[in-house]
Amino acid sequence: MSARRLGSGGVAALAEALADPEVVARYAAKVVQVPGTGCGWWTGAISGRGHGRFWFGHDCVVVAHRFAFGLVHGADALDAVRVLGHKCDNPLCQRVGPGHVVASSAAENRREWVARRALTGSPLGDPRGARRRARELRDMARRDPCEVADDLERLRALFGEQLALW
Repeated sequence: MSARRLGSGGVAALAEALADPEVVARYAAKVVQVPGTGCGWWTGAISGRGHGRFWFGHDCVVVAHRFAFGLVHGADALDAVRVLGHKCDNPLCQRVGPGHVVASSAAENRREWVARRALTGSPLGDPRGARRRARELRDMARRDPCEVADDLERLRALFGEQLALW
């Protein structure tokens, strides 16, 4: 079975969007920096699993961090990658690279999630669930990115240095 996800028409549509300065600017306008974190935080629509969703054309939607990966590596490279993992455990993260969004596999991603979810203070064990947590953090980042930084500092004080602050 081929690893390709989008098919030739989907890859072409995504490549066109990645090359369109207006689409890229619209995407970039939905990403903010939160002080004290290395992540680029998504402030747009959220999926049921807490990841960003980005419409890059009429009836064309992609998980936002996949669009970010495409910006860095191109549409063909994105299409060849089945799973992207958030090493920072922040499903809103848009930063592609070591310690953040990287190419992964379903098995590796699941293994890491299980191992880190049980750590004290891990964002993966948040009782609100992935979507509600992501929506609340996204809403804070929309209002004022410093609110997210303050909340993360509060959690670090509560849980200690074990808390990953992205």
